[in-house]
Amino acid sequence: MKSRGIKIILLALFTLSFAFSADMDREFIFKQGVSAYAAEDFEKAISSFLDLTKDGKVSWELYYNLGNAYYRNGELGRAIQYWEKAKVLVPNQSDVNYNLAIAEQLLVDKVVLPDMFPLFRWYAEVQKQLPLDLAVMLIGLMLVIMLGLIGLTRILQHRSGKTKKASYITLFAVFLTLILTLTLITVNTAQKRKHDKYAIILPEEVSVLSEPTDDSVVLFILHEGSKVKVNKNIEDSWSNISYFDDKVGWIQSPYIGKIEE
Repeated sequence: MKSRGIKIILLALFTLSFAFSADMDREFIFKQGVSAYAAEDFEKAISSFLDLTKDGKVSWELYYNLGNAYYRNGELGRAIQYWEKAKVLVPNQSDVNYNLAIAEQLLVDKVVLPDMFPLFRWYAEVQKQLPLDLAVMLIGLMLVIMLGLIGLTRILQHRSGKTKKASYITLFAVFLTLILTLTLITVNTAQKRKHDKYAIILPEEVSVLSEPTDDSVVLFILHEGSKVKVNKNIEDSWSNISYFDDKVGWIQSPYIGKIEE
């Protein structure tokens, strides 16, 4: 029994030391990337930062630095791709949104959308910016506050001997409406983000075709950095994409950099 306990302790210590060593290696590689970026060796910086993405341990800071390195290396499409990846993790991060706004001014493909009804425009902006984890926490907090206030109201009314129910019924209705509205928005946003997959055009110019074959009809042209919606894929060869919903066609999959994997 003692021997088994010692083995378990040794295994735990080995696991901890391995994890610590792995973290030290990641920090070293990250510092290499930062140093290479500072020295304007952007290809080396990109290589270092990409190494850190291979094990799936990513962060918005890593994606943000990758985007910066690609941008300074003259690869606008890849830069936008990784800034968009960072935005998925932190929708309201000011540095990420600032870089994306600057990059948008450099795009060749510019679409002027018709003005939306203010309520629809607000809802679309909420879906872009809403941090889902914060929304869930807010819903839980509002639910706790609602139940607490209703309980407190009933206790006070019971002590005073009054039977008026209008006050806490109104309070309940207000909080319930807010909770249901925020819940519906959160669920709808989560479903949209789960099912809607986007990517960035990587070549300087690419033809979008009517069929997933090289000799099919060219429907329209897109340029580096444009954001498209990925509708479906044929293995790793072709992707059906849409550009602002009204333009749909096929493109070779290597020509796009996916934002969500």
